[in-house]
Amino acid sequence: MKRLAIVLALVAGCSAPPPPAFNAADVMFLQMMIPHHEQGIEMAKIAEARSARPEVKALASAIRATQSDEAKTMTTRLTGWDQPMDAPPGSHDAHGGLHETRASDILSLNDVPADQFDTNFLNLLTGHQHNAVDMARTEMKTGRDTATKDLAGHIEESREAQIKEMLRLLSAPQR
Repeated sequence: MKRLAIVLALVAGCSAPPPPAFNAADVMFLQMMIPHHEQGIEMAKIAEARSARPEVKALASAIRATQSDEAKTMTTRLTGWDQPMDAPPGSHDAHGGLHETRASDILSLNDVPADQFDTNFLNLLTGHQHNAVDMARTEMKTGRDTATKDLAGHIEESREAQIKEMLRLLSAPQR
């Protein structure tokens, strides 16, 4: 009996470690979404300061709060997995085709005439949030980590609702 217990203990100690609960798609999603969220937060801050419409300011404030919380969650997850916040240069080149919000587009919101600000902001942010939906859908299809896939599902649902609201605001007459 004692020999059997020793053999079982040795076999148990030699077993392969379980595979990680996350995969490269999970890491890539988080690495791409953190700077994406930072851009959304930057646009929202500009809208909070520049928009003349209370409903646009309220939307911007909600976006800033939501995306700040999500970015913290994503940063914590990458840190917990001992993964870098930024991907190595060129590592996401094969995932091209998604519209990218350029820093110059965001900065241009500061110079748009006041009477055109809301339209420019809402159009820019609508495209930006469409990109978030696309990235979230990719994560839900290719990711492994359940919590990250759940976050992606929340992002998809939230951003689709924001897009609907922005389209409504774009078509609503300004008071």
